[in-house]
Amino acid sequence: MSKTAKPAASQATDAPPPKKGKKKLIIIIAAMVLLMGGGAAAFLLMKPSPPANEAEAVAEETLPDVPSTYVQLGTFTANLIHEEGDRYLQVAIELKITKPELAGKIKATNPEILHRVNMLLQSKRPSELASFDGKQKLAEQIKGQVEYVLGLRKTAPAIVDTDATPDKEEHAVQAAPTEAQSSPAETQAVPDETQAGKSGIADVLFTSFIIQ
Repeated sequence: MSKTAKPAASQATDAPPPKKGKKKLIIIIAAMVLLMGGGAAAFLLMKPSPPANEAEAVAEETLPDVPSTYVQLGTFTANLIHEEGDRYLQVAIELKITKPELAGKIKATNPEILHRVNMLLQSKRPSELASFDGKQKLAEQIKGQVEYVLGLRKTAPAIVDTDATPDKEEHAVQAAPTEAQSSPAETQAVPDETQAGKSGIADVLFTSFIIQ
């Protein structure tokens, strides 16, 4: 009976070693986890910060849009070129700007802006301003004159001679269409930001437009 009991005792003594193996496995796994965590932390610490340009770009994207500002040029009364009788134009003009710093420049150069706008209005015929397209063209021409005075374009847009007759103007258009409509030299002289509509002068608004 004592001989049969000895193997049972030996089996009981053989049981603990597997527990030591499990502990070693657990320790190894824990060490690997710690090493991996430390390596990730070291990677984050050693990762270079984004370049200043990228940081500025992100900051610009998160900035809110600057609201538009409106600057009044005033109410203009101009005699139009004679067609079927004496007609005159009375128009109130405001500028929509996207760069607030332009408001001070517009105020400082206001006399020159008013002069150029008056000269431009007096070069028009009633029939030119009767349609929507004619009014839109006038707005673009006023915008060009304002941009020139503010130094946003190098070449002043041409103002049609108020003394020119219809025949003379038609002849001038046929002889030199690029000069009467859009001069290549003038187009090249305009800065890229003006061509892209980023000069800061967003629009010319007619709050009142009366031809009598």
